[in-house]
Amino acid sequence: MTTTAGGPPARPIPTPSPLSRPFWEGTKQGVLRLQQCTRCGGFEWTPQMACSRCLEETLQWVTATGRGSVYSYSVVHRPQGPAFVPPYVVAIVTLAEGPHMLSDLVDVAPEDVRIGMDVEVAFEDVGEVALYHFRPARGPATTVPTGAAPRGEVIP
Repeated sequence: MTTTAGGPPARPIPTPSPLSRPFWEGTKQGVLRLQQCTRCGGFEWTPQMACSRCLEETLQWVTATGRGSVYSYSVVHRPQGPAFVPPYVVAIVTLAEGPHMLSDLVDVAPEDVRIGMDVEVAFEDVGEVALYHFRPARGPATTVPTGAAPRGEVIP
């Protein structure tokens, strides 16, 4: 594990694959991208080759709202390595578009995290990619009506 300028060990940095590259290019630009099926409108996270609902191979990358709510979480007191300073919160976030996304929560004390808490994505530039985190939402919640899939901006 490497260190950063005499500081703590560096965190692991993801290596984009051909399938995940559009997602990581989005984080670098400060946007959260998801795949959306052009046939049924369903959203995918993690990157897939085919829609998990209708099995069509018609997924396109779209810009997501970057909003969601805490579905579940855990406070980590014994980190997986020296680059992670405890305590910190690992959460499953239900995105406004529907999929669940695993991430950490920042800018909030572990004791203040609640199931259903509104959150928004935040990005941290770490060189070749930008990492995504979630933090408490700073504005009104984004509500997606049941059964309705919002249409995001299509990414070429």
